[in-house]
Amino acid sequence: GTELICDIIGEIDEIIDIENPCILQAVATEQGKSQLAMVPFLMTTKDKSIPISLEDVLFITECRTDIAEQHTQMYSSIILPKSF
Repeated sequence: GTELICDIIGEIDEIIDIENPCILQAVATEQGKSQLAMVPFLMTTKDKSIPISLEDVLFITECRTDIAEQHTQMYSSIILPKSF
């Protein structure tokens, strides 16, 4: 399975429309350590939203606030203040 970070924009007849789907991918830093980076799920498409059958979805849940903020900053011109 694949964990998608996205915005759900609608559901009709067991099909959900999701927008700006991303995944977390491990990348190596210059220091040789590994960290997670948010990358687009579909690298080559022009479409911002895609339909997914609910038959292919195991579950839907809210993501952590820090991950949600990073996703928002990736796809929005809104600059969010740092949480303290």
